[in-house]
Amino acid sequence: MQMLPVLVNAAIGAEWQPVSHAEARESQIMSYASVEVNSSVAENKLLAESPEPSTCFDSSSTQCSGKDTILFKLETAEEIDRKHQQDSDLSVQMLKEFLEDVDPSQYFLPPKLLLRYALLLDIVKPTSRRSMCFTKGYGSYIEGTGSVLQTAEDVQIENVFKSLNNLPPEEKIAKLSTLKLRYFTPREIANLQGFPPEFEFPEKITVKQRYRLLGNSLNVHVVAKLLTVLCESFGSTSNSRQ
Repeated sequence: MQMLPVLVNAAIGAEWQPVSHAEARESQIMSYASVEVNSSVAENKLLAESPEPSTCFDSSSTQCSGKDTILFKLETAEEIDRKHQQDSDLSVQMLKEFLEDVDPSQYFLPPKLLLRYALLLDIVKPTSRRSMCFTKGYGSYIEGTGSVLQTAEDVQIENVFKSLNNLPPEEKIAKLSTLKLRYFTPREIANLQGFPPEFEFPEKITVKQRYRLLGNSLNVHVVAKLLTVLCESFGSTSNSRQ
């Protein structure tokens, strides 16, 4: 049963070091992508440890690598490549499969947040196959709390961000507003985390409270994998002792 700390740490994206090849093999199934979950927790942890990332700012159209991708936000070439690879993984469902038909008006990002945090947003589309981990600060804080959804799919995000240079605040807000960025709803986050359709919050729980309750939760499918591995391991150990 010593496997439990190793597998749980891998599931939540914490820093860990396998102490044997056997443990390393067991932990491989805990990658969110390997269980077809639209989350980049493990990859984000790896990026945070990058010693000297080469970052390009929005004021430059310089290519940071030999590839054709032009960086237009506060992102590294490695981040752009990672996101492209994740969105190209056909084994993972598109985000649109987890979205609900809802009035988006109450979930749109307010203008002051667009203006201040635009370059820090992790923006995904319904056709994306990835998202950041949603934390309990989602909906209240911007940086590092989760992805936001671009609902105006016909608008090219690159063109919007590259046109922001030297514009007054009012015009920047107008440009960014064309993307129609909104927060994911609590129900959509629950869907992404593997909660069943019949799962519901009591009506008295506010939207902010729902975000806090869902934030940093383990994915239901990942927990199921954990329990399966633990039960199989326990069964093998019991049989070997008989």
